[in-house]
Order: sequence, then structure tokens, then C-alpha cells
Amino acid sequence: MSTFAETRVEILGGIGMIGGSVILVSTPKARVLLDFGMRGLNQGLLRSPSGPRPGYELVDLLRAQELPDAPGIYDPAQLTLDPTLAAARAAAADPRPTAVFLSHAHIDHEGALGFLDPSIAVYASVDTVKMLDALNDTGQPRPGRTLRPIPVAEGERIQLEDITVEVVLVEHDVPGASGIIVTTPEGTLVYTGDINFHRNEGRRSHAFAERIRGVEMLVTETTMLSHGKGNDRPVRSEAEIDEIFTATLQRVPGLVLLSAYSRDVERAVRLIELARRNGREVIWPSRDAALLHAMGATNVSSWAPGRPEQDPRPLPESVNRVSMEQVVAEPGRYVVQPDGHDAPALADLPVVAASTVWVHSQGEPLGPFMPNWHVFQDWLGKLGIDVVAAGSSGHATRADLLKFIEFVAPGCVVPIHGTRPEDVEVSVARLLPEYGAVYRLDGSVVE
Repeated sequence: MSTFAETRVEILGGIGMIGGSVILVSTPKARVLLDFGMRGLNQGLLRSPSGPRPGYELVDLLRAQELPDAPGIYDPAQLTLDPTLAAARAAAADPRPTAVFLSHAHIDHEGALGFLDPSIAVYASVDTVKMLDALNDTGQPRPGRTLRPIPVAEGERIQLEDITVEVVLVEHDVPGASGIIVTTPEGTLVYTGDINFHRNEGRRSHAFAERIRGVEMLVTETTMLSHGKGNDRPVRSEAEIDEIFTATLQRVPGLVLLSAYSRDVERAVRLIELARRNGREVIWPSRDAALLHAMGATNVSSWAPGRPEQDPRPLPESVNRVSMEQVVAEPGRYVVQPDGHDAPALADLPVVAASTVWVHSQGEPLGPFMPNWHVFQDWLGKLGIDVVAAGSSGHATRADLLKFIEFVAPGCVVPIHGTRPEDVEVSVARLLPEYGAVYRLDGSVVE
């Protein structure tokens, strides 16, 4: 008979897909949700160019079954747009206190937070809260209501009845990324969030692994396993990315284009400085410039007023503004980050075929799985712009992930956030979760 009779674990999102991660851990006294991500909507009833409709996002997503079906977690005010749905949700309310703990500020982990009942507290690391606040303050909020999560310092323990939760920093590609440790009276569940072991020599991730050895259940991301065995992508170090970028700046006499992820503040700041050392200025779309400035980056530049943008943002005076006339006059002094959703605007730039290059460093469009990827590639081809790969995944490689699981040696490992969870082949017990199933901490099913 299981010794974990009271603690329940349900995987509400992230099974067989990259994104939409939601884990529910509960006892008879309390409930804790780990992440509350938005699933990718490139497939299903709400795929582009369909909804969800502005203002009706929660109702549309629930009708399309694109959000977790858990009682007592959604905002009653947003449900009133569908009285039948609102009544059904009200009848299924759960009286137990509930809180959400967020691993990091990526939409597939935090994008559905705005649909939560206002009575549910949301906790995250200090830098994750800073990023979410910056997104809100620069006009990039998640759908639904605006909320301000509660910052949790590393080492601080949050108590919710008989559940204790701690966030521990790990390596990823966004400030504040954390693993989450959930302790109940019967044992401990650990959730990795998104993690890697190649950035900054994996210092935080290795410390996290030491901290959680022997836990009862480990719920882990498996993003890089999705490529299939033998198809692992090479992982560049940040030093190698810097070398590629610097060599490109020195090799190309004219304009250099860049695609970097603005939420990866650490890398963006380095690229800005490397450009400055080589006599160039990085020009960001105003959306990216506003976010970087709000996160404390300096020497941030954007377009001068008058440059048309699909998604413009107001900018503080400390952000430098560059006109198109300046770029046309001296293209070799600039690095331009195009808007990945506005590919035709590439033709506005002083591009020289077979000379101008696009440095792709984990920015949008990220890859063929994104709807704007192919049209962007078509425009690059039409204009004769070569591609320089200079990215590095924020996720653990296959080898690193399997080594991590073996080192932690949990009682049970639960692979999510990947399309090939069955490829987690390790010596410890493995649970391939299913929607609708309820598990004990040892991985057995609650009948």
C-alpha cells in the first residue's frame, strides 16, 4: 500500500507538448499550482487567424478546452460573459486555500495568469516579478486582468496550511528562472521549470540538483528530447555566441541585422556592449527597447519618432533615438533588430544583397514552428540576406537532462514540456502522466 495517501498530484498542462505547463499539488487542507502557462495556439480551434477574441479570452479558451479544467481557479468576473459556464464553475468551487508558484516569465509558463481568481496569490522569484512588472509597465501584459505577483527571496519558504514551497534559482535564458520545491507532510515534489546546465557553467542548476537529491517525485521539462534521438542540436556557450557576433561585426562592412530575445536581458546587454566596442549601435524595436530599459539595461537605442512600427511603445528620454536617414547614411555604424512580425519592413533598410547578414540569436521568429518564420525567411531570401546562426537553447541537452535525473535519483520522475517524454530512459521509476489522472507522490494512480 502506498505511503503517500493524502498528497495528490495532477498534471493539468504540458503533456506531450512544449508549453502550457501546469501542475497541481494538493492535500486535504490546501492546493498549490506550479506555473499557469498558455498553450501554443498554432493548432486547435483557436489557431491563427482565429481567436481568442479580445475581452473574451477566458471564455473562448475554456470553450475550446485550451485551459486546465480545475475547480475554483478562474476569475468569476471574466466568466460572466458565459452565464452557463459561470454557473458551472461556481458550482464546482473548491474551498481549500490555493496559491500559484511561477518558475519563470515565459508565456508558456505564465501566459494564463491573468485568468486566475483574484483571491489566489501568485508567488515568484524577485527577478521574475521584476520581469512581469516590466512587461505590464511597457504595455505587454498577459490577457485577462493585470496582477502583481509576490516576490519570494531565494531560501524563503512560503507556508500554505500543511504545504511548504521554496523557489530555487536555476540556469535558463530569462532572469529569475527557478525550480520549485513543494513539501507536504508525506514527502517532496520538485518541479524543474525550464533548466539547462551549459549556461554560466550550470552553477545554479548544479546547486539545485544537489539540493533536491532523493526527492519523492521529480517533474521535469524535456524540451530538447523533442528533436528525437540522434538529432540533438549543438549547444553554444555564451562566449561562443559573443565570438560569432563580434566576428560578424568585424567582417561585414555594412548593416548587420540581429534577432535576439529581449527577455534574455543578460545576453542582450552583452550584445549591446559588443556592438559599442566595434563602433556600432544596436537599434531595437520600441517594444524591445522599452522592456530592456525597464529591466535596467543601459545604452538602449530605438527608432526615432516617425518610423512606422506595428506595435509601437512610448519610450523614456534616456533611450537614444536613431532615424532611418542616419542608418541609410552610415549603415556600417548600426545593428538593427527587425520586428519578426513585420517582415516587409526589411525592405526599408539599406540592405546589400550577399553582404547584409541576419544574426539569429534566439529571437523572433525563433524557428519553423512559429507562424511568422517562413514568410520572414522568404523575405530574407528575396533581399539576399545571409543567415548567421548564433543562438543557444535555454533548455538542457538530452545528455545533461538524463544525467541530472540519474544524479537526483528521485523516487519517481515525471517528464512533461516536450513531445517525446518516452525518451526519458533512466534507471529510476518513470511516470508518463495522462490528463484526468490523479497520482500519489510515488507515482501510483489514485483510483
